[in-house]
Amino acid sequence: MALIALIGASEVLPDGGLRALVTVAGETLIERQAARLADVGVTHIAVAVAAVPADLLATCDRIRRRGVKVTPIRVATDMMGLVQEDDRIILVADGLRAGGTHYAAIAKPGAPAILVTGDTPLTQGFERIDATRRWGGLASIAQPMVAELAAMPGEWDMMLTLLRLAVQSGARRLYCEPALFEQGEIAIVTDRPTAALIEQSSLQQVEYGGMGFGRSAIMMPLIRLFGPLLVKSPTTARYLPYLTAFLWLAVAGMAASGLAAAGALVAILGGLGLTAMRFLSAFRAESAAQDRVRDVIRTFAWVLLAVFPWIVSLAGPGHEMPLFSEAALAPCLAATILLARSLYEDSSERRRFHWLLPDADQAWIMLAPALLFGFASLMFAILPLLALLQILLWLRLARRPEAP
Repeated sequence: MALIALIGASEVLPDGGLRALVTVAGETLIERQAARLADVGVTHIAVAVAAVPADLLATCDRIRRRGVKVTPIRVATDMMGLVQEDDRIILVADGLRAGGTHYAAIAKPGAPAILVTGDTPLTQGFERIDATRRWGGLASIAQPMVAELAAMPGEWDMMLTLLRLAVQSGARRLYCEPALFEQGEIAIVTDRPTAALIEQSSLQQVEYGGMGFGRSAIMMPLIRLFGPLLVKSPTTARYLPYLTAFLWLAVAGMAASGLAAAGALVAILGGLGLTAMRFLSAFRAESAAQDRVRDVIRTFAWVLLAVFPWIVSLAGPGHEMPLFSEAALAPCLAATILLARSLYEDSSERRRFHWLLPDADQAWIMLAPALLFGFASLMFAILPLLALLQILLWLRLARRPEAP
C-alpha cells in the first residue's frame, strides 16, 4: 500500500501567475506542500493542472531532485494510472499553506478523513462542507473514489469532486480550530498581498528557539534581526548547513593546532549558524532534512565541548595531558548541558522559563574571553556549577503553579 498525493495547481491569480507558485518566505507553496508530504511518507505526487507552464515544470524538477516523483495530470483517468487498489491518496488544496502536524494527522492509517474547520470570515477561502463547516485544505481518500470519478461522464473538477465523494461516503472529520487561521498557521493564499501578510506574521510568531540562555537571549535575537533576509534567499537555506558544519570542523582544527581562543570564537559563529538553521526550519521546504542535519552538527559540537581541553593539550609540543580542572570539568559541563536538555524535553511545561537553562552557546561565549586572557581553568570550574544553579532555578520556577 502506497501513500500518494494529489495537489491542486490550476488556480490562476489576477496577475496571470499560478497560485501554487506564489512565494512565501523564499519558497513556492507547492514546494512546501511537497516537502511536508515527503515528511509523512508520500513518494509520488500528482499535480492537478489545467496547463503546464515553464515555471511549473522547473518547480516540479526541483521537487524531483529531492527524491519525490511528480506527475502532472489533467483528468481522473490520468490519476488511475498512478494508483493501485489499496493505495491511499492525500488531497491538498490549491494554495494551501499548513504545518507538518496537520499533514501528519491526515496521513495516519485508517479510513478516509477530511480536515475541517468552522465557517468564519477567516476561512472563506476554503470549500464549504456543510452549513457550519468548511474544508481545512487536506483530506485522505481511497482509490475507489478516484475510480468512481474516472467513470463519471463529462468533465469534473478533480479536487472538489473527490472531496464531495469523501463527504458523501461519511469520511471521518478531523476538526481544526479557526484560531489557527487567525494566527496564519493554516491559510489559503489567494493573492500575493496575502502571501506577504502570512510571511510577516510567520516571522513575528516564530519562537525564540527553545532551550538555553545563550541561544534564546543572545543568538536568536541576533538572527531575528536578519530574519527577513534569511528566509527570502533559497541560496542561504541551501548552503547554511555546509557553512555551519565547516565552522565546527574549523573549531576542531584550530583546537588541534593549539589555537584555543580562536577556536572558541569560531564556535560562537558556529552557534549562530545552528541558530539560523533552527530559525529557517520554521519556513523552508527542507526543514525536516535540515532538522536532522542540525541534530548531527549539534551533537558534534556538544562532543567537541566535552573534549576541547584534550584536543588543545595534545596539540602541544609535549602532548601533555590537560590540567585536571579542565580535563575533568569539561565533560562535566557537557554532561550538565545534556541533563538540562533531557529535563527540558521531558517537561510538560518546558516553554516556561526555557531561557534560564544552560546551553553550549552560553558556554562558548563565556569560554572565549577566558581562553583569550588566560583564565580558562577557572572558567571550566565555574561553568558546571553555574549550569547546575541554572537548572535548579529553572526547576523551581517552571514547576511553580501559574497565577490564576
